[in-house]
Amino acid sequence: MFYYHYRMPRPPYCYRQQESPFPPVDISFFKQSLTAYQTLLEHGSIVINSLVTSEEKMTQLMNAAQASDDATVDRIIRETGVPTIVETSYNPTGVTFTLRAEAGGTPCCTLTMYIRWGF
Repeated sequence: MFYYHYRMPRPPYCYRQQESPFPPVDISFFKQSLTAYQTLLEHGSIVINSLVTSEEKMTQLMNAAQASDDATVDRIIRETGVPTIVETSYNPTGVTFTLRAEAGGTPCCTLTMYIRWGF
């Protein structure tokens, strides 16, 4: 026995543009923040490149940190030539460098780099 099944053609779909419950987005501050963060990344690279190319600086930094000599740690980081203020904290297993930036006069971005130096 043969059954023939007829399919009805589908009606064309009409999509109605719905109003968003949210206001339109404004990317201007986000764009400023991204640009500021790019600068932070460049400044972070300055710190890393300066240390990685000098075993003497690495040794000085670790010795100063081991002695809890914050002034010397800060001096070593400033001598890298980074134009941003770098907050440095350390413990027996590593060092943390924190760089902050503003966009439009408002704090927007933080770059935190944790680098392990012990076990």
